[in-house]
Amino acid sequence: MKQIINWIGGFFDSSNEKSSSKRLVGIAGAFTLFVTLYSNSHSEAHIAPSEALVWADVVVICTSLGLASVKEIGDMMNKIKGNNQTKTEE
Repeated sequence: MKQIINWIGGFFDSSNEKSSSKRLVGIAGAFTLFVTLYSNSHSEAHIAPSEALVWADVVVICTSLGLASVKEIGDMMNKIKGNNQTKTEE
């Protein structure tokens, strides 16, 4: 049980490189969107969520996952630049 709590807590720890709250929001949002769209595909048109609400959810998901990816790419670039600078100083 303690491992699960530590794993969930890792999403909110900024120093943790393996998990991030942005990924958690993106994945949970995408899963919720898929389930909602699938369940509403079998319902009547007047019960379905508004198109603006669906697109707003898509924007939040893409932004969350995109920010996580941009941060990861930026960290990789900094490591590469750091390695190149130490090689040129030697």
